[in-house]
Amino acid sequence: MQQLHQTQTELLKLLSKALFEKEVNSACSDWKALYREANVHKVFPLVFSVSKAYVADEALLGKSEKLARHSLATTVSLNYAHAALHRLMQKENIPYVTFKGLASSLYYPQPELRNAGDVDFYVHPADFERCQSVLQQAGFECVENEGRHAGYQKGGVVLELHRRIGDVPHNALGQQITRQIMDDLIESAVVADIGQGKVKIPDTFHHGMILLLHTIAHMTKEGVGLRHLCDWAVFEASLSDEAFCELFEERLKACGLWRFAQQLSLCANRYLGAPERAWQGSADNAFLEKLISDIIASGNFGKKDIDRKGQIKYIADRGEGTVKNTSAWRQVRKTLAQKAALEGKSKAAVVAEYAKNVLTGKRHPDTKQTIETAAERKALYSEFHLYEHNE
Repeated sequence: MQQLHQTQTELLKLLSKALFEKEVNSACSDWKALYREANVHKVFPLVFSVSKAYVADEALLGKSEKLARHSLATTVSLNYAHAALHRLMQKENIPYVTFKGLASSLYYPQPELRNAGDVDFYVHPADFERCQSVLQQAGFECVENEGRHAGYQKGGVVLELHRRIGDVPHNALGQQITRQIMDDLIESAVVADIGQGKVKIPDTFHHGMILLLHTIAHMTKEGVGLRHLCDWAVFEASLSDEAFCELFEERLKACGLWRFAQQLSLCANRYLGAPERAWQGSADNAFLEKLISDIIASGNFGKKDIDRKGQIKYIADRGEGTVKNTSAWRQVRKTLAQKAALEGKSKAAVVAEYAKNVLTGKRHPDTKQTIETAAERKALYSEFHLYEHNE
């Protein structure tokens, strides 16, 4: 894992100011580089809001101001889209809940500064097809349908209609987690007024669980950036020790996510200025340095390093996010076997298909650096003991 350089250290300091009002004296020597880094992590609006006073380059300030205004306009537009969705679901009597982006923004000191993407919402599987028809009748065009969710677009608005949430192990524990999350996700949802209208979001427990599952799913694949860490930081900081433990400790230990929540929070404490909590335990600074380095090396959904997708098969069990402390080569053999089982093919056929793709250039040959980096990531993630029962 590479060490942080000055631009990245300054970026983290500015995020701590934006999120938790930490006093900082910026020593940034290259604001263009810092803003580029903020952009690739989807935290530019937050950083720009607290850095303007330090920047002397008027041309850079003007360009950055336009980018910040564009981001704000996008957020407001998506808020209106969320409110319109709420009215449509109410009118058609379809129980639903939005999750991830907008729900996360409401925990920020200034929700409008959380970089927005699209509208994610969930309906009961029994209502999925009817909801698709309703969206089409409302003028939305289906642009993607992969089974777990379907994408709909009208104008510049993208809706992602989900029938399932999160990547969890394909075993009894995974089924337990899925039931725990899904059974009353909609029924326990709360109505929030976002200024542009009303919208249904998950309650505190369900939002926290979705954040953890979403972060694990992407971290063990293409990677997560600072926006994911910020989302978790402001969420867990909103709860007292007692409230967090009452809601999460027993359930997270039962499904093997307690240590992950602790380490993610300790990372937010050290690098984003989040308040320390007793439930988080003691920090291993060397481990946290590796964790923040991995997050920064990734960028939002692996945007900084396109090779990360090629590392997936060396790191995690296919589609599960589970990471065992085994060699990268043993992992790739297991992943190919899982792929064969899920697709109803023989292992030999899957291996032959993979080799053919490499030889024909459809899949780039794995370099020594790819394997070494994947092995480092695998060793790091295995320390979380994901989805293992915690005492």
